[in-house]
Amino acid sequence: MDELAQDGFKSLMGNELATLWRSLIESRIGMVLPARQHQLFEQRIVKNMAQYALDAISYYQLVCKDKAEWQRLAESLVVHETSFFRHSPSFELVEQYLVKANKIVKLWSVGCSTGEEAWSLAMLGDRFAMYGYEVLATDISQQVLLTAKEGVYLARKAEQIPARFRSNYGSALGQHYWQIAEHLKSKVFFRQFNLMNVVGLPFRKLDIIYCQNVLIYFKKFDRRDILNALVKCLDIGGILVLGPGEVLEWRHPQLKKIEWSGTLAYEKVCI
Repeated sequence: MDELAQDGFKSLMGNELATLWRSLIESRIGMVLPARQHQLFEQRIVKNMAQYALDAISYYQLVCKDKAEWQRLAESLVVHETSFFRHSPSFELVEQYLVKANKIVKLWSVGCSTGEEAWSLAMLGDRFAMYGYEVLATDISQQVLLTAKEGVYLARKAEQIPARFRSNYGSALGQHYWQIAEHLKSKVFFRQFNLMNVVGLPFRKLDIIYCQNVLIYFKKFDRRDILNALVKCLDIGGILVLGPGEVLEWRHPQLKKIEWSGTLAYEKVCI
């Protein structure tokens, strides 16, 4: 299969417009769009073009100047598959940190998507953080944040939650759904945030930053800048938990790698 046939952007719009779309996506949300998402994005563009009765170039111009239209289009790019307690070794590491903590623990779920990761962290915080905890959960997509805040999931998704947490932190909602317990909702704060604005992050002195399956969508140098900014948000003794294999050849003088089987994580040891 030649390059043209493999690239949904080019097949729809030609080389020049395809390049413009890529540049727009990378400049606004930093994403390098995986090939598997080209068709989905192409379908969304075609649908929206038809809605406005615009050709490809005119619709591109509309998206560039209309923030609301850009946000609607961007939603189709950033909805990623997630699950409760998705990577067991990383959550076990977080659990050990919480058990030893002697203060209120502040956690950040970066790229929280539909909320399963944030609620998983909250369950650990409620069980093991003796002095209390708070979870900040962010994502660029307003659509997924609405789902996350609601805290209602298909019952089959709740089956991924370890039995020791499932009954205490949620309950069945009818035959096919499961809902997060109300007492967790006061501890989790959802906020829309674009990681491309990471240099101006308002968050400081966090104890746990949980950032998995997010950085793989960014270019190498953007990834480095994001990581360096995340380090500034950590308090001394705080930990940065990344996806195994997600970051290569990155070091930071304020961090020490944590040796915990199956994980990629660092502790902030100095300023």
